[in-house]
Amino acid sequence: MSAGRVILIVLGSIGVLFGLALLAGGGFLLWADRTQREDGYLTTPTERFATPTYGLTRTRLEVDTDGAGWVLNDSWFGKIRIRGESPGAKTLFMGIGPEADVAKYLGTVAHANVEDIDFDPFRVTYLPVTGGAPQGPPTDQRFWAASASGVGTQTVTWKVREGDWSVVLMNADGSRGVAADIDLGAKLSFLLWVAIGLLIGGVLVVGGSTALIVLAARTPRPPPAPPTEGRGSGSTPAPEAPDRSTEETPPG
Repeated sequence: MSAGRVILIVLGSIGVLFGLALLAGGGFLLWADRTQREDGYLTTPTERFATPTYGLTRTRLEVDTDGAGWVLNDSWFGKIRIRGESPGAKTLFMGIGPEADVAKYLGTVAHANVEDIDFDPFRVTYLPVTGGAPQGPPTDQRFWAASASGVGTQTVTWKVREGDWSVVLMNADGSRGVAADIDLGAKLSFLLWVAIGLLIGGVLVVGGSTALIVLAARTPRPPPAPPTEGRGSGSTPAPEAPDRSTEETPPG
């Protein structure tokens, strides 16, 4: 097998693997879009978040569309939903606000910032911040873009806007010891189209790569033998038999 055909087979094999990865990604997104939605929101499992301090935060939520503001609508990436319920008798507060205002409010307050979240298995990495008690309860602050407080399940729905934002969980009275069972949801209406695009692309890539491998691995047919000519070079034609009907009879 020639080196060129070997290279084509290798490239085709890589293409098949890439196409299978596209199919797997498209299948996963399609599964998530069809099975993990609730009221139109793609929703995470409910998990427990807790801190012995005065609050939990998730900072550095930067939203920057680079001028493509049309992305921030209900048809693409329009809304985020946070649902939480305090397992105790305390009144839970949840809010989303500008990062600068949240930092000013909690700058000297003992709280924990959520640095990383793993869902399988669930594990949260917290960054503790030392400090004292807040100067006032979170419900008295006026900078929240969206907030909710009360006993039982609380829901915050926020229309995504450009800027730097922070999510805050506290007790409504500003007391120490915050715990809540939280799930997050987002309206990602474009997810179905992304899944369909990945599936179509995967089929095309796998089909084209498979055809390339088959063509490269096919054994070429041997060229047909040249026809044998009667008067080829180096050959002597056989003598013709005499025609007895034309021979003369010798005299008697």
